[in-house]
Amino acid sequence: MRIQGLLNEEYKGKSYYEQMWNEEAQKLEGANEETINKKLKLLKKKCPEASMFWVNAAGQTKLPFPYNESLPKKWSSSYTAEFIKSRYGNDPYTVLAFIGADKKQGFMVIEVPEKAVELPIQKLDPAYYNIYLGFVFIIVLSFIVLSLFFFVQIRKRLRALQTAMNNKDEQGIPLPVVSGSTDEIGQLEQSFNQMVKQLHESRNREQQEEQLRQDLIMSLSHDLRTPLTTVRTHIYQLKNEEVTLNVQQALEVIDTKVEFVSSLIDNLFSYTLLLNGKYPYREEEIDMVRFLRKSIAQWYPLFEEANMEVGIQLSSQSIYWYGDVQWLERIIDNLCQNVIRHAKEGRFIGFRLVQNNGSSSLIIFDKGSGFKKNSETKQNGVGLAIVDAMIKEMELTWSIHSTKNGTDIQITYEARD
Repeated sequence: MRIQGLLNEEYKGKSYYEQMWNEEAQKLEGANEETINKKLKLLKKKCPEASMFWVNAAGQTKLPFPYNESLPKKWSSSYTAEFIKSRYGNDPYTVLAFIGADKKQGFMVIEVPEKAVELPIQKLDPAYYNIYLGFVFIIVLSFIVLSLFFFVQIRKRLRALQTAMNNKDEQGIPLPVVSGSTDEIGQLEQSFNQMVKQLHESRNREQQEEQLRQDLIMSLSHDLRTPLTTVRTHIYQLKNEEVTLNVQQALEVIDTKVEFVSSLIDNLFSYTLLLNGKYPYREEEIDMVRFLRKSIAQWYPLFEEANMEVGIQLSSQSIYWYGDVQWLERIIDNLCQNVIRHAKEGRFIGFRLVQNNGSSSLIIFDKGSGFKKNSETKQNGVGLAIVDAMIKEMELTWSIHSTKNGTDIQITYEARD
């Protein structure tokens, strides 16, 4: 057995014979019979598997290789048509080409067995054909296995990168990944690590700038409080002097503005201390009913001065919260100041302390026109920021409901186990 046409033979397909035969026919333009015969002999040696002959201008069969008795000695038009029809699409594969360009020299015919023009794979012995199919199957299977292994490895590394992106340190920045390869995934991992490094550097610069800013605010707040105290002392002395009514009114305005600035600086200083964790906090158990009575009593003269009615709804039983008394006083003070400054037109402020299952709430409400978002409430914003920071630090929650008919502020304490 041998592998015909696959390893030891040049493959000659139908297109090869058609192109070769037409080109050789064109080259015989104007050639005489001897030249044509000599050419066909050469072509027979080149294509021993093929049969060939030619028909001259008179329709006579010339030089059949090999001899074929079925061929007529003289070709008529009808036989030529019948010959072409019988060979079309059948075995042997037949190519008919006119000699020269004027088609008056006759034509030449080559016939090749269909077996000779089959594809190499079709020529294989059945045993080798099965081996060939097995070889192709092994190659395809190997390609699939290698591709699967490649994609599994890629997926594994991408998942590791995704996991690293989700794992964050205490600063909320993803952790770097271990990269030991220089391929595309390795370059992606290196870019990711570079990004993590830049994030750390940026976060450190941000913290340093924030620390510098807070230190500057604390320093300025402390430095401004001393001259303001001196100014207020002189205002107090001037108020006790004999001055005209206009001067007295001017002193009142100055005193009010200085008090406003002093309070604003005090809130800013306190807020900066809270952000830096330097505001002292001493937790203890607090009787909220007793605490609120004391706080409201301290604010009562100011409410009366502002012509505000005070509504108090406190439980007859003690309700205990855990927190810092001074922090709670600061929260109550800030909220009461806001009501006097921005909601005193409602002429009412109420305090309600209620207890539900496992929780209790302090509600401070007024009948003012609600929160106003304008430049006059900047101090209000700082004061509420302090309230918010203290409430969160004491693990309380709070909410604000404000309408044009008043504002309700509710602070809720969840009882601890």
